[in-house]
Amino acid sequence: MSETIIRPQRAVLLWLSGARLADIRALPIVSTLIDGGATVELDPSPITGRQSQRYQLFSGKAPASFGFFDSFAVRSYTVAEEANGRGPAPKLLPDLLRTVGWTVAYEETQLPDLPVQLRKSAQSVAADPACLIIKCLVNGELNDADKAVISGTLAAAQAWVGEHGLLAVCSDTQPVVIQRFVNINDFLADMGVIEREEQSGQISWENSLAYFAGNGQLLINLLGRDARGAVHPQDEAEEVSDTLVKALPNKLRDPDSGEAVIERVYRKSELYGGDYLFCAPDLVVVFQPGYAPSPHSRSIGFDGAAFVAPEQGQQVTEGVHPSQATGFLIAKAPTLAERVTEYEHQPLTSLVPTILHALGIEYADMDSAAIGTLFSYDYLETHPIRGRSHNQELSEEDEELIISHLRDLGYV
Repeated sequence: MSETIIRPQRAVLLWLSGARLADIRALPIVSTLIDGGATVELDPSPITGRQSQRYQLFSGKAPASFGFFDSFAVRSYTVAEEANGRGPAPKLLPDLLRTVGWTVAYEETQLPDLPVQLRKSAQSVAADPACLIIKCLVNGELNDADKAVISGTLAAAQAWVGEHGLLAVCSDTQPVVIQRFVNINDFLADMGVIEREEQSGQISWENSLAYFAGNGQLLINLLGRDARGAVHPQDEAEEVSDTLVKALPNKLRDPDSGEAVIERVYRKSELYGGDYLFCAPDLVVVFQPGYAPSPHSRSIGFDGAAFVAPEQGQQVTEGVHPSQATGFLIAKAPTLAERVTEYEHQPLTSLVPTILHALGIEYADMDSAAIGTLFSYDYLETHPIRGRSHNQELSEEDEELIISHLRDLGYV
């Protein structure tokens, strides 16, 4: 390392989940932080949602890598909200730091309590290298009191890390004002893809080809996999999939503007890979900005119409277009460049490798690399950024887990 670059031995990461970059950067202390450091906006992968984006930001891995595609899991035509995927949850940033000898204080708190929590966390740390990570939810626009709390916390954090430490502010998502909720199940029923019993209105599964669930999952009702499947695998399933991929973006349009409300329907193989591809949703719906799945549609329900008007100014974070649910990272450290803004959005999974690289810590098994443009030239000369690194070998336990899941779903 260059003699002029000192690797940080103290770090503070202030995680303001739900904060908007425009609101945060308007604070004078954040503006100063930006002038002396590096800034980047971070895009999540489909399917968007707080739990999914939390994993992306805090582990450096896409949720699909451990079988977490949507927080809403479909089991035999019922939907349950889950916190983890099919496999073991990945190690998060505090675990990764502790593994290499860092002392980490991680806490979640309310916005008004940020200064007190920072002081308590700092007092709990006995030795360096040490990192304080504090997370809180930010809902809606910041009022004057909120701004004062954040500014005071950042000032105290800057004093604690000192001239040679790392100070970072980040967010994993932000709320979005929507024009309309969309119920794809109502639309599929109108198309004849879903059959409903005349008396009860319940779905006649033996006569239904596909259905929507969660924040973007479109599932084919497959024979041999689903309890009351109707679609033969392979050729017939491919035909249904192809029809939905082409028809939904073209046919499902806002009744007022006539604009398409779905940007694209992806086949799962276009978005995902790896050991848990078998349990991914067959198709993934990405809504246009301004639209989101209706609450009823998430549980395979109906609203009586394909479009539902939200309450005035209603904001959501689930199922929205990835470009609207962006997070961000603002960081300052001796290893980072000054006055650098990366204008091209980067993956949300790049935050952890970027923080680790800024602290001089090697990382592996990440779905993204550290963001090279955020680092000083001198630091990169002696610490070049490594590409994505994955361990392709499965343990016996992992192999047994995957085979068990395949067996449960009727594939083995």
